[in-house]
Amino acid sequence: MNKHWKDIERKVGKKIGKKRTALSGGNSGITRADIVDEDLFIEVKYRKKLWIWSLFRETKKLAKKEGKIPVVVVKEKGKMGELWCINSTDLIEVCNKILQKNGGKNEREINIRK
Repeated sequence: MNKHWKDIERKVGKKIGKKRTALSGGNSGITRADIVDEDLFIEVKYRKKLWIWSLFRETKKLAKKEGKIPVVVVKEKGKMGELWCINSTDLIEVCNKILQKNGGKNEREINIRK
């Protein structure tokens, strides 16, 4: 049986210095998340094709022409909040830019959760 999804979970965990939840899906007795973390509940999905990647690739081409970092934001009508899609290789840079532009204040201090 192909277990590539386990490899992806391990890779994601390694990027943030965490480990994959053994027996994830609720059988571990620790968490139902795929990655063990004190603050984040990380669910990793591994699929042959995801629609958000097509949109992200289109956005990346446009962003590259302008020398910018691609970010795709999706919003569900009538629902609170947005889903921000940022490539993992750009995440730290994006967070640092946001903090710089806001004088080092975090999101709670600048109240971006409106």
